Amino acid sequence: MALTEINSLGIKDGEVKTADLAADAVTGAKIADDAINSEHYTDASIDHAHLANDAVDGDNIADDSINSEHYVDGSIDTAHIADDQITQAKIANNAVGLDELAGIARGKIIYGDSSGNPAVLTVGSANYVLKSDGTDISWGEVAAGAQGTGSDKIFWENGQTVTGNYTITNNQNAMSAGPITINNSVTVTIGDGETWTIV
Repeated sequence: MALTEINSLGIKDGEVKTADLAADAVTGAKIADDAINSEHYTDASIDHAHLANDAVDGDNIADDSINSEHYVDGSIDTAHIADDQITQAKIANNAVGLDELAGIARGKIIYGDSSGNPAVLTVGSANYVLKSDGTDISWGEVAAGAQGTGSDKIFWENGQTVTGNYTITNNQNAMSAGPITINNSVTVTIGDGETWTIV
């Protein structure tokens, strides 16, 4: 009688060999859950198509393994940069223009303060000019000049009281319309070769 059926009782343990299995005969249903581990994968056999969406997270990426070639162009936005992480060394020369500066009120000037930091000089009063004491800048009255009505340039005006120490500039002469009062403890210094004329 022909052999028509073999059941598990008729197969000796360990007798079924790979050669006895038909191609593609073993399906997922024949594999026990959690039975396949990394030693059963062929090297480089797991491709992108076999990864579930969002399956790779930070725990699956080695430290220091992602470099600039793995970033999509334009993918790094401000939300992914920690506060205070962009230093001067990371800014190209001539990369900061007027559009990148904070806005300042009309007429104000940016200057270096006593600490070497940028500061904003307030708007000067009408007819004041920017002047320097050799260290800092400030607004000051325009030097005296002839004035008058319309186009007239006839009247030279000056104050009547000297309230602070003053030294005539070397190799210069000075002239004032009197009378002039010099306050107590105030000194006007006139060097050799200079003249102060009060008319």
